[in-house]
Amino acid sequence: MKIVKLGLISAVIFSLLFWAITLLFPSNTVVSRAANMDVKADSLMRIMRSNQLSLQTLLADTSSTLKVAAADIPFYEDNLFNALNKEAIPSADTIFFGVKQQGHLLVEGGIATYQLAADSATVQLFYVFQTPWYNPLRKMKMMMADKAYGPGLDSSLARLKAMLYKK
Repeated sequence: MKIVKLGLISAVIFSLLFWAITLLFPSNTVVSRAANMDVKADSLMRIMRSNQLSLQTLLADTSSTLKVAAADIPFYEDNLFNALNKEAIPSADTIFFGVKQQGHLLVEGGIATYQLAADSATVQLFYVFQTPWYNPLRKMKMMMADKAYGPGLDSSLARLKAMLYKK
């Protein structure tokens, strides 16, 4: 009986210790990729603002059921920026987006442009994942998010490059 009690106490203490250590893990995870494009940053943002370059096409293939909404301010919970104003035109050097499927928010992120040289711009595409502070397994899983979401970001940047060079 003492061994069973000792085993239960050890299991409880170990799980509490494990949970306490995972509180040190970040609750926000950012997965990012950047690429250099042979276009000026202001012309790239002008193309995106005029909707010549669709974020739907860039982030998800057009046949998917994903809905992409964009704004020039970061998204917050229950943000109605695009739901209320369909003709809103993003005008910042960072366009924030949210991708939804069947009303459920899958990912938030953004596309940022930086003019580092006179003839080219660096484009950064990033996803931001927020996990609850009390969910240790999801926080540990998000530490490996780069492997899961990195190839998707790479293919989105490749599509962006192909779209820009077609124009």
